[in-house]
Amino acid sequence: MKKITSIIAAIAMVAAIVSSCNSTPATTSPTQTTTEPTTTERVVTVTDMSGDTVTITGEVKKIVNLWPAGTSSFFVMGAGDLIVGLAVNSPGTMNSWTQLFYPDCVNIPALGGITPSVEDLVNLDPDLVIIHPSTAASGLAQQIRDVGIPAININFSDYETMVQAYTILGEVLGGEYQQKLETWCNAVETKLANIRNLTKNIPESERPVVFYIAGQTESLTTTMAANSIISDWVESAGGVYAPRLISLPAGEITPEAVFALNPDVFISAGVYQHVNKHAMETTDGWKDLKAVTGNRVHTNPYGCFNWDRFGLESQLQINCALMNIQPEIAAANGIDRDSMVSEIRDFYQTYTDYDLSQTQAEYMLDGLRPDGTEEFPVQ
Repeated sequence: MKKITSIIAAIAMVAAIVSSCNSTPATTSPTQTTTEPTTTERVVTVTDMSGDTVTITGEVKKIVNLWPAGTSSFFVMGAGDLIVGLAVNSPGTMNSWTQLFYPDCVNIPALGGITPSVEDLVNLDPDLVIIHPSTAASGLAQQIRDVGIPAININFSDYETMVQAYTILGEVLGGEYQQKLETWCNAVETKLANIRNLTKNIPESERPVVFYIAGQTESLTTTMAANSIISDWVESAGGVYAPRLISLPAGEITPEAVFALNPDVFISAGVYQHVNKHAMETTDGWKDLKAVTGNRVHTNPYGCFNWDRFGLESQLQINCALMNIQPEIAAANGIDRDSMVSEIRDFYQTYTDYDLSQTQAEYMLDGLRPDGTEEFPVQ
């Protein structure tokens, strides 16, 4: 009887299995999670330095830059590939350091000036146009925006306005460029605070009078006005900016006015810096001035642009100025020629990803080209 019961149970089990295999599948299937691909277009709204609110939609990959003074910033931060048009361009406008960091810079299309036609801009199909500050009131930016191209005005005249301009540009570009520009802004504010702290207790009467020679031409009397970025780094580094003593409103001064000032320090900058330094040391009237007889005539470095004026490389000018204006204070705080060479190499590695050699960095510090020659040699 037990065997019969077992056989019946086995037959029942087999029948259940067969029935299950032949049954119609359930109308509900297991839950499946499907994710539809979503793309959110980047939208950034900024207020430019004219006070205009500008919205940029999508990635900024093509820029027309109509402000020559701001051009170097793109090469220094490794963004040369973004530039599809410039106000002007020729091998002469791209110096040897720029061509070292970004060889293709000489091939960027030129638009013949700071006010090209809107049609010419449209033909380049940019994602952004940076206008020249002098055209900000002309309505050019709005004309460009009216054809669907974002246009902004960013400009600077000192470190404070450079931080403002680069903050706006960083927001526009985003990604690695925004990170680099934030790093730059933080470094500038830190370095300025440091040297101002080191020199804050120097009485006005004990601060050396510093005269700056722009050096864009063979001229000893072309400088910068009293209120400029030059006065910013001179006075932060413990000097007195000479044009401030006479409230010089423009960039030209007479030799007689320089002789009356009799500066303690000369900073000879620009591409003619070596020619002008030689002229000071050999020309009657100039060669007897205090700075010349005291061996305090300093040339000034330049890279993609002059350190002493505008652009990202002006960060390097801060410690360089302290070294030349207050050398004892600088040396006591670890700022000397060796540290400046290291700072140069670190700077360009950080921003351009270019590894300058020790020798190249020394050439730059001495106001020379990458091959160690002078831009305009002394005859």
